[in-house]
Amino acid sequence: MEFKPKKEYVCKLLSDEGVKFVIPEYQRPYRWGIDECETLWNDILEVFGDGENISEYFLGSIVAYQNDKNELEIIDGQQRITTFTLFFRAFYEHFQSERANVKTSYLEGFGKCIWEYDLDHGLDYSKSHLSSRVITDCDNIILNELLNKEINLENLQKSNSRYAKNFNFFYDKLLEFKTTRPLQWEMLCKMFLSKTLFTLIVICDSQESAMTIFNTLNSRGLPLSNADILKGYIYKRVSHKNEFANEWKELEAKIDESNNIKNLDFLFL
Repeated sequence: MEFKPKKEYVCKLLSDEGVKFVIPEYQRPYRWGIDECETLWNDILEVFGDGENISEYFLGSIVAYQNDKNELEIIDGQQRITTFTLFFRAFYEHFQSERANVKTSYLEGFGKCIWEYDLDHGLDYSKSHLSSRVITDCDNIILNELLNKEINLENLQKSNSRYAKNFNFFYDKLLEFKTTRPLQWEMLCKMFLSKTLFTLIVICDSQESAMTIFNTLNSRGLPLSNADILKGYIYKRVSHKNEFANEWKELEAKIDESNNIKNLDFLFL
């Protein structure tokens, strides 16, 4: 099977008109923690340097397929897409909190990477470019809160959610940067909104093709299991979705505790 990855700059990818990235039901919960975010931040600082001669930075590949609702279901790249959405949200919050003293272009630029934009009405805060339908991710409610226009920073500081912790990490790092390097703050913002940070994205017309490409690109990684796929398939068809999600999580916990069964895939061979 032939496929041609397309080079896309992250800001453009996330801000394209009508784009909707969906993390499907069968995916695993968001897993990136502070260690991964710190590595990303340090890499970006290295690329940024003194802000004068910034080189491009490759963020990794994304594999998705276009479903019948014209949404892009993420098969590979969930962690990167989610983390950069949190990063852009942290930028936006800095400009939102000091609106009187900022250039509208930055507030609007970072906002477009999070929410849909209309020339007549501006940002539509009810329509974010990213949503998660992962049925075993208890923190989805926190992600949804972060994708609102108004957020409560004090409450987020108290949250144990990975979404909140990673957002707080980026928010604090940006605050430190603009406090200690004020003359370079605007250059850092321009870097995120320009053709610097890029990914290679493959968009397939079927889930099967996307899975095949994902497993080809990630031979050393951890592919989605039969159980993950079955979980999403059942979830779409049951009426009591919350009950099913809770029962599935209980089953996963029991399997993890068992010494006789390695994982849920064993049950579906």
